Amino acid sequence: MSESGSSVRRPRFRQRSAKMAELVARQIVEDIVEQGLTPGAALPTEVPMLEMYGVARGTLREALRILENNGLVRVRPGRGGGATVGSADPYNFGRTMSLFLQMGRTRFWELVEARVIMEPMMARLAAERGDDRRLEELAASMREHKDLGTQDQVAYLSVVQDFHGVIAGMSGNGVLDLFGRSLKEMYTERVIAAERPPARWAEVQSEHEAVAQAIFDGDGARAEDLMRTHMVELKAGFERRYAALNDEIIGWA
Repeated sequence: MSESGSSVRRPRFRQRSAKMAELVARQIVEDIVEQGLTPGAALPTEVPMLEMYGVARGTLREALRILENNGLVRVRPGRGGGATVGSADPYNFGRTMSLFLQMGRTRFWELVEARVIMEPMMARLAAERGDDRRLEELAASMREHKDLGTQDQVAYLSVVQDFHGVIAGMSGNGVLDLFGRSLKEMYTERVIAAERPPARWAEVQSEHEAVAQAIFDGDGARAEDLMRTHMVELKAGFERRYAALNDEIIGWA
């Protein structure tokens, strides 16, 4: 997203149903991706961006606000401030998705069921694709499992949920990764709010270790089967321990 040159970046998306600020927001994201900008990279200052996109100041600021609300850019006001690149964070995506799920009267049991369906396939893909960097992340996660205490609920939830996030990333599929992590974030937020101590501490660790070993072995079928068994038990435990949440409409805790 170079500041040099004065050619106007006309949005290339259909304009029939979108406001100009939305079109500019899409174009900014496209430029970020095309230029390979990474989180934290500075975007041009306001005047060059006004020239690049050929819009009024109010439209540009609204476009940046749209992206900021979704965590895709960060804007610091005042002297020395400006816009920088954010990230496709599953937490922010989950917040937005939860609004649609809430408007659709989606029940919490449906979120749990979706995880039961998705996560075994992600475990299979993780085993079959065996990315070396991701395998090291999984190894680090398993070391954290071994270091867990026996009474720290916050640490327990962090470690076991991080495991599921690592598996989602190891799937190598950006759609499954983003949705899988976002569903995990929504689940974790609500379960933490319920303030219950972990009930299957040793069993969960053992099940995670078995899934991880299948992934290290590159055995996709076994990883899928073990993860499905684990997720079915998670669903059953949820229904036993959090029955009051089962028919609750999803919202952001």
